[in-house]
Amino acid sequence: MSSTTGSTPFDLLWEKRQELGLPEPQEAAAQTRDTLLRGVVIGAVLVGVSLGVAALLALRSAMIASELERLSTVEAEVEQFETRLQAERARLDQLNGANQELVKGLVSSRSGSALMRDIQRRVPQGVQLTEATEAGGGITIKGMASDPQAFERINALQLDLRRSPLVDPAAVRLVKGSRQAPASGAGTQMAVTPAVDFELQVGFRPAIPPAAEKVILEELGSDGLARRLALLQEEGLLQ
Repeated sequence: MSSTTGSTPFDLLWEKRQELGLPEPQEAAAQTRDTLLRGVVIGAVLVGVSLGVAALLALRSAMIASELERLSTVEAEVEQFETRLQAERARLDQLNGANQELVKGLVSSRSGSALMRDIQRRVPQGVQLTEATEAGGGITIKGMASDPQAFERINALQLDLRRSPLVDPAAVRLVKGSRQAPASGAGTQMAVTPAVDFELQVGFRPAIPPAAEKVILEELGSDGLARRLALLQEEGLLQ
């Protein structure tokens, strides 16, 4: 009896477990250990997956942040480049504008020597020029016309000036024409017929194509201005 009791422990709940269909304590402990082990493994896997996903998200976030920083740097460089480009364009436009103004000034400037040479060729007999002054867009000419037919001589000068390629035909007008006061001779000498003083306003003709103006200036002997126009034309500054 004592031997049986020593080798097999007495279990008061064995019959109850048999009735309820419950496992033995050893089996229950083993099942519990298996369940805990599976739970630990599954938990570890889930934690590992979570950590992996978090690491990937962190890496992706770092990559996105780096890309955004790079794009921000590129955008700043683009803005700086556009600012410099706009400044260069403004400077180029200003330079082109200055060049065009210079070209306009060079083209629009008339050769005084050429015009005076042309006027001298058109002065009729009996007319003497005493003064020529450049004023604005033309020249004021003063002179004397002798009789007979002094006013006809002045009118002939006006008509011939209107034919000049350097003169605006509509801008040639007589400003003043007056006969000088007669001067009596000494003793029985007869009074001398005075000349007629006159003043003409002559305006420059409107701008013409540089090539045509160059031919006119060469014909009138104004080689300096003709070479200037030729140089501007070679540089492509004349439109």
